[in-house]
This record gives sequence, C-alpha cells and structure tokens, in this order.
Amino acid sequence: MSWKVASGSIVCVLLGACGTTSGRPPVQQSQDPSRFTYTRLFCSQDNESHFETVTTDLGKVDVAPPAPPFFTKANPASRIAFAGFDRAWGVQDLQGRTFHPAPSAQFVVYLQGTMAITVTDGETRRFGPGDVLRVEDTAPCKGHISVVGDKPAFTAISR
Repeated sequence: MSWKVASGSIVCVLLGACGTTSGRPPVQQSQDPSRFTYTRLFCSQDNESHFETVTTDLGKVDVAPPAPPFFTKANPASRIAFAGFDRAWGVQDLQGRTFHPAPSAQFVVYLQGTMAITVTDGETRRFGPGDVLRVEDTAPCKGHISVVGDKPAFTAISR
C-alpha cells in the first residue's frame, strides 16, 4: 500500500465519528458507515468564503486481512502535521476583522479544545474534538478568521 493511500485511509478512519457545531444543529452523522459527512470551507468566484455540508460515499475495502473490511475513501496527502494553539489565539484577528486564506487545501481534524471559524459571508461555526473541516479558501480568496476557545486547541492537518 502506498504512503498516500495509507495516509488517506488513516484520515478517513479518524473522520469516523465527526460532526460540526454552530449556532444551528451539528452536522448529523449517518448511521450508514458507507457515508461520511463533514464541513467544507470554500471560496466563491467573488473571493468570498462560505461553509457547506458535504456527504461523501465510502467504499468497502479489505485493507488488513484477517481484520474485516471497512469503508474508506482515500484522498491524496503529502503530509500530516499536528498543530497546537494557545487559548484565545486569533482573538485580535476577530477584533480587527483580519481574514486570512488557507496556505493550501487541507483537511483539519480537531483533536482537543474548540475553535470558532468565521467566513466572509458572516457565518461562524464552532469545531471541537472529532470534528472535520475541509479548508479550500486559498489565495486569492479573502479567507477566514480562526479563534481558539478558553483552553488550548490541538488539530491534525492533512495536506
């Protein structure tokens, strides 16, 4: 198995029990293990950023016999990084309305703590342990603002 397929499978396994919280109800996870739902942060043609909920189909694969097959969808990945953020990181950006684009398209898996993300259309969603965000608002997009809650936050970022 190649590194890209293996890392994509690892990320998909991490994604198994994820959802998103905001002022509205969290993303409801399917009880069907062949479907996975996550939040996508994307840029429209006018360079504004927005959220949408995405559901993707997973295929059943036999990766590690004699373990039973499981559902997965590999995504190309060149690296994974773990990131730690101080509590209240990003508050000054929110106060100054300083948006920033993502350095590259990436999946962010929230491991510990909380982070509120605000997009240029004004919507804010809160992410916590187990939540998954696909970030695609790269330059020239205006970007988003990230603000950590009252405790440090940790994420795994797959590019």
